Amino acid sequence: MLMIFIFFLTLLMGVPIAFSLGLTAVIGLWQMNPSFLIAIPQKLFSTSSNYSLMAIPLFILAGELMALSGDVVRLMNLARGIIGRVKGGLAYVCIILGMFLGGLLGMANAVSALLSTTIFPEMVKDGYEEEFSACYIGAVSIIGPLIPPGLLLVIYGVASNTSIAELFMAGVIPGILVALALATVIFISGRKSNWPLSPKSSFKEILIALKKAAFSVFAPFITFLSIAYGVATPTEAAAVVCVLVFFVGTFIYKKIKFNDMVRILIRTATISGAILIIAAMGGVLGWNLAIAMIPQTIARSISLFSENPIIIMLIIQLFLFIVGMVMDSAPAVMILVPVFMPIVKQFGFDPVHFGLLMCFNLSIGLLTPPVGTVLYTTSTATGVATDKMIKSIWPWVLVLASVLFFVTYVPDVVMWLPRLFSK
Repeated sequence: MLMIFIFFLTLLMGVPIAFSLGLTAVIGLWQMNPSFLIAIPQKLFSTSSNYSLMAIPLFILAGELMALSGDVVRLMNLARGIIGRVKGGLAYVCIILGMFLGGLLGMANAVSALLSTTIFPEMVKDGYEEEFSACYIGAVSIIGPLIPPGLLLVIYGVASNTSIAELFMAGVIPGILVALALATVIFISGRKSNWPLSPKSSFKEILIALKKAAFSVFAPFITFLSIAYGVATPTEAAAVVCVLVFFVGTFIYKKIKFNDMVRILIRTATISGAILIIAAMGGVLGWNLAIAMIPQTIARSISLFSENPIIIMLIIQLFLFIVGMVMDSAPAVMILVPVFMPIVKQFGFDPVHFGLLMCFNLSIGLLTPPVGTVLYTTSTATGVATDKMIKSIWPWVLVLASVLFFVTYVPDVVMWLPRLFSK
């Protein structure tokens, strides 16, 4: 109870989440045995120096380089050509671009920021309402953490000692299902709206757009296949992609200048440092919870409600949804993985399937107040007032939650691809 009180008190006081986690862990360890405090520096180092976590700064660097090399514009032109002359075509373009960017960036906030600066002005110009467009872009950006390489999946894999390659493969089908669900909403809404028809592109124009965006399209597929077939680990694949993106952006597209690298590296280090310090502090807190046997206690408490795995999973998903509303996804994963892994083992849940569900659920929380970082990122980037977005975001949250419910209770949809490649 003291740890819970300290954690929420520091959050309300505005203490950064990483230091809230660290302070909570220090107080918890000191309360049990002050001698445990000696091991904190070692635990911080061992958590943050995990080889798999090195993939995070490398994928962030690759995304920064791709954004600078003009990949977003080339991908948007290609998506326009693929969609063709259909009503509400720009909204479909947003979905395709969101999937491409998810494969390049792996973070919902980054996808949201790029879509807000590229697609949003075009949608408003074509007659889409500002609130609708902003909320829609926020919903599309949730594809980012699902499509490989989802950085939240990396954090879960490290925290739970689960195969990151299998987690990447598990995210593909749910990402596609989210895209199809959003496209269905656009199709139904488009029949009642006066959205313009997209201009039709000739086959030659599509080929030209594909040629220009070829590297931007194939880089995520190359990364995914190299990881899926065991040619490279996620960290190795991320390093190779960084080199390729730098080479193509510098010498072929000629968009990346050597003078830009200092700014890009500083930004990459800043973003990565924020994620890794949260992971390190979360590792210490997880160790504290393990020593205190809190996960086992929670597992026993949850099992008192029911012995039915279906009911247990529903309780867990509702709990994760509430947590996602009040906490950012990365620290939530670091805190909750040690809590739920005993439950995963007790009820025979697949850790890959459970990890995908946890990351998907917490990503939906990025759209919900009071701590919806994607909600605020989209609001800031588009200029649409946050209070207006809060009123209009809930139908999109319901669409995403429906997909989550489906993949929760039809696990074969999620696990088909990991099982296929494991053979």
